[in-house]
Amino acid sequence: MSYTSRERVVTALKHQEPDRVPIGFGALHDSIHLFGHRKLREYLGLSGEDIIQDPFQQIVFPIPELLEKFQADARPVYANPGAGFEMRYFDEGEFRKFKDEWGTVYRQPKKGGIWFDFESHIWQGKTAEEIKSWKLPDPLDPVRFKDVRAKAKHILDTTDKAVVAYSPTGGVYEHTYWLRSMEDAFMDMAGDHAVLELITERIVQWMELFWDRYMEEIGDLIQVVQIGDDLGGQDGPIFSPEIYRQYFKPREKRVIEAIKKKTDAKIYFHSCGAIREFIPDLIEIGVDVLNPVQVGAAHMGSDLLKKDFGDDISFWGGGAD
Repeated sequence: MSYTSRERVVTALKHQEPDRVPIGFGALHDSIHLFGHRKLREYLGLSGEDIIQDPFQQIVFPIPELLEKFQADARPVYANPGAGFEMRYFDEGEFRKFKDEWGTVYRQPKKGGIWFDFESHIWQGKTAEEIKSWKLPDPLDPVRFKDVRAKAKHILDTTDKAVVAYSPTGGVYEHTYWLRSMEDAFMDMAGDHAVLELITERIVQWMELFWDRYMEEIGDLIQVVQIGDDLGGQDGPIFSPEIYRQYFKPREKRVIEAIKKKTDAKIYFHSCGAIREFIPDLIEIGVDVLNPVQVGAAHMGSDLLKKDFGDDISFWGGGAD
């Protein structure tokens, strides 16, 4: 039996066997870096534009010819930034920089830079009172949702591809240090749980409002929703599993509940690293799909993960090293 791409993805994510393994390329974290995209286009003699999908990592939307060549089975749809925000790069000294909608500043060395690192964070060094009163971008800004239904419907009507809704933010933990800085976030985890509670609560409330409205717009058109939180290092969790289960896990669950109220799409959760310890937690809060399966990290062999968790969660990737 022959399957369309959409049928192939949906079948696999129901833990059933389609005609072949679905191919994820260009829809989510399964894309390609700017430099690799240029080299691949040149090697194959293909023209086209290098359109950046993720400025932080310099990941692109592959050109249509590459998506077809590699038989990619899914396509992404994005919400828009809020009104008044314009993504632009600027030069300062030896660095190329940009500022995201939240105010975090990133920088890349002009010479030899491959991706961007953090430079500054809006809540670094800030007190609880300052954080509490800080005005964040409006999650319900109508500009965010302008034309997104038409974009999703265009993919649905003009291709046979699965439609994937992409998150405009990092996860609850990721966004904590994007706003607070890695140093301050870990100090909060170690010694100021009141501030950690405040920050994670502000973040999850933003996400709940955004996802409720976003799914109202496109929930009936999509097959997959992408969220995530990078929870693992090479050898195990980045921080205490107890901290995760007290502050981050229940808020990730709230985000998933907000999404699932208005869509039947599967929840795709991205986390790099050695996160075997967290997989039962992710299953418990409603995650359907785990990406990328970093096989070179500790205890992340895809055969054992499939054996132990394959009845309850799907693996999108399985070869990231």
